[in-house]
Order: sequence, then C-alpha cells, then structure tokens
Amino acid sequence: MPRTALCLGLSLLTFSLSLRAEAPPEGFKAIFNGKDLTGWSGGSTWWSVEDGCLTGVTDGKLDYNRFITWKDGKVKNFELRVKVKATKGGNSGLQYRGLERPDLGEWVVTGYQCDVVPDKDDYNGMLYEERGRRILAHTGEKVIIDTQAQPWVVGKFPIQSFPSDQWHDYRVLVEGNHHQHWIDGVQTVDVIDLDEKGRALEGVIAVQVHRGPVMKIQYKDFFLKSLPDNLPLTTASQAPVPADAVKVVPQGAPVKKDTK
Repeated sequence: MPRTALCLGLSLLTFSLSLRAEAPPEGFKAIFNGKDLTGWSGGSTWWSVEDGCLTGVTDGKLDYNRFITWKDGKVKNFELRVKVKATKGGNSGLQYRGLERPDLGEWVVTGYQCDVVPDKDDYNGMLYEERGRRILAHTGEKVIIDTQAQPWVVGKFPIQSFPSDQWHDYRVLVEGNHHQHWIDGVQTVDVIDLDEKGRALEGVIAVQVHRGPVMKIQYKDFFLKSLPDNLPLTTASQAPVPADAVKVVPQGAPVKKDTK
C-alpha cells in the first residue's frame, strides 16, 4: 500500500475511534446513543447530533431558555456522568428531577440544575433551580437549605477553573435530599435540601441552551445509574444549621456578610 494511502487510512481510523462512544461503567446505562435523538424530545431548531454528540446551538436571539428532555423515565435517586464541552461564553445546565412546563413556554423544564458555565468559576457546577428558588449553592459551597427555603453556607471547597472549548467530566449524585456535583473529579457543591415544600424527589433529566450570546454546547458519554428509591431523607435534626452559617447570596444581589 502506498505511504500516502496508509497515512490516510490511519488518520480515518483515529478519527473514527475518537468519535466512538465509551462503554458505560459497571452499573450504568447509556441514555444517549450517539447517533440520533431517539429517547429525547426537544426543538430541532436548537438540538441535533453532531460528531456523535448531543449538540445544542443558539444564534444569540433566544428569548428564553430551552431544553431537550430524556423521555425514557423519571429519576429519583441516581448517579449521572457525562462529558461536556461548551464554547466560550456558553451557558448550559444538566437538569434533573425536573418538571416539563409547556404552560410556561415551548420546551421549558423547571427544577434542579447542575450549571455548565465554564467562563464563570463560581457558577460552573453550582446548584441552581430553574424558575424556582434559583441559586441554592454557588460553586465551592457546602449548603443546608432550611425548612423555610433559605440556603445557608456551612462549609467551603476550593474553586477551580475548567476552561471552555475543552471536554470536562461532570458527575451528579443525588441520594434522598442530598445533592453533590463534581467536575473532573473536583467537588463543586454539597447540598442538603430540608425544604419540603420547595424540593423535588423525582423528575426528568434534561439539558439546556441558554438565552444570551451565540453558543454551542455538546454532551457525550451520557451515563445513568439508578439507586434504590427508598434511600432515607436527611432530617433537620440530623443537619442543624450552625449559628455562624452565612446566607447564600441571591442571584443579582451584592455579596454581604449577612449571618444567621
């Protein structure tokens, strides 16, 4: 075989292998097939499959956030692992235990979200509630949400940068009312939600394209592990809010030393 043909063949093989989806870890199942949008429901204006990835794009004219939802069941207690890449200025999120709300607009999903905002270190990997209680924990915060829906910072994690235009491993673990997020093995939040009226204990998985600048978001190797439904809920007596806890700063509010 001529050298040029051999090199071309090797290049094509390498490219093909780079697009091949990884096998799920033991106990996990793939919820995106890497070929088409089977099992997912969302607007084709924004969502497609590109290079084996679940891909969302916006043109900078989006009037409100849109989602694509995994339609093969709701989740309660689970572990989710997925590789994510966002362009500079991109803003997306991993929605979980969510609720589809067509009454609020086309392809709207409310609920918990692991934020994907690579250019804002204190938001990337935080816990947000879409169209609900909003910021529940910034990146780097260990939080208890009390029975009156007020989140309190009770501990801190180091904040790291995870640059845009690169693949990063996102992990979400939800057990009862205990929520934890990681990026590339670095824990970003740890939250106990004691708010019985505001919290959700099951719902859908979805991913987001956000209004704002032009962006592209890509997801691949989307793996889900179901955990037992009967995991116990943490109670207020088991997770008391310390006297020196600090309120989570609301979105858009100035940083304050507002203590309990």
